[in-house]
Amino acid sequence: MELPKNEKSFDVSLIGETTGKKYEGTFTVKCVLNISDKRRLEIERSRLSADTVNPSVSLSAISGVVANLRIRVVQGPEWFKQSIDNLDFLDEDILYEVFSKCMEKSEEWTSEVKKKSVGEPLAGN
Repeated sequence: MELPKNEKSFDVSLIGETTGKKYEGTFTVKCVLNISDKRRLEIERSRLSADTVNPSVSLSAISGVVANLRIRVVQGPEWFKQSIDNLDFLDEDILYEVFSKCMEKSEEWTSEVKKKSVGEPLAGN
């Protein structure tokens, strides 16, 4: 079975909760992470949480979201590239929205794979 392309794109048009600023653009993201990506994700997550033994729930959440976005986003608008690199960003809700869209694309990809595999003979049969 040939797998679908492991990248999907989506558009956003969002208003920041803190600043009221409008954020628009197109994102291309990895739907499923390979082993190398997963390794980089865990390293990035640890680095962002300053390798603390007991990070707060808030620190764990933002570290996980930022690490995922840094690994998953293949292409994004300029405002995103700048904000995800230096984290000098007031509208935290925007990052959570983009992360949510990434996870939707991941679920879509997984669903496509499952649909393709239905009815295909098992290897060795």
